[in-house]
Amino acid sequence: MKKNIFLVVILTFIGGYVMAQAVKHGATKADPTDFQGWYGASFNTNLPRKWSINLNYQARFIDNLSYYNGSYITLGAAKKLNKHLEFMGDYRLALVRAGVYNRFTIGTEISKKLKHLNLAFRFQLQNQLQEFDDVTKPTDKSGYWRTRFQGKYAINKKWEAYASIEPIMKFGGSYFVDNIRNTIGFKYKVKKDLKLDAFYIYRPDYSKSYNRLYNIIGFNADYTFKVKKHKKKSS
Repeated sequence: MKKNIFLVVILTFIGGYVMAQAVKHGATKADPTDFQGWYGASFNTNLPRKWSINLNYQARFIDNLSYYNGSYITLGAAKKLNKHLEFMGDYRLALVRAGVYNRFTIGTEISKKLKHLNLAFRFQLQNQLQEFDDVTKPTDKSGYWRTRFQGKYAINKKWEAYASIEPIMKFGGSYFVDNIRNTIGFKYKVKKDLKLDAFYIYRPDYSKSYNRLYNIIGFNADYTFKVKKHKKKSS
C-alpha cells in the first residue's frame, strides 16, 4: 500500500515543474484562446454501508502550460442509495495566484449500466466564495448549477474510454450558459487499486464580454482502497 501511495504522489508532479512564466496570465481579449494543463492525484476510500470518501489534489498550468496558476484541493463524500442513484457533496479549496477561493457543492447522479457501457446524468448546485480583496469584485459570492451527461465504455479489463458534456450556469448571470466542458478521456488500470487517467477538455467560455476558449490536457492518478468491515466474533 505504501508503494502505491508513493507512486501516486510521484505521478502527481510529473509535468508539474515548469521553468518559464508568461506575463499575460490567461486568456485575454487580444488572445482569447489558451492551452492549459491540469495534473493531479485522487485517493478514494470505499466505506461500509455504501459510503465513500475521496480526496483530490490538482495543479493547474495556464498560458500554454508556461505559468503555474495554483493548487486545488477537494474533499468529498458520496452515498449510494441503490445501484442507480447516488448523492454526493464536496468542499474545494483553491489556492491560486489571485488569492483563495472556497467552493461547496452538493448533487446527485443517476446511472444505468448496459453491458460494457455505463450512462450517467449528474446534477449539482455549487456556491463559490472569494476570500481576498479585488477592486473589480470585492465580495464575490457566486452560485452555479451544472449538469453532466457522461458515457463510459469498458474496452477490456485494463482500458476504459469515456466522454461527457457539462454545461455550467451561473445564477443571475448575463448568459444562460457560462461555459461548457466537453471531455474525452481514457483510464488504464495499472493495478487493482490504481488507475491512470488521461483526458482532454474543450471548454468554450461565454462569461465575459468576449468569448474565450480553453484547450485542456490532464493527467490524474486514481488510487482506491476499501475499508474492511469487521465481523463480530461469535461467543
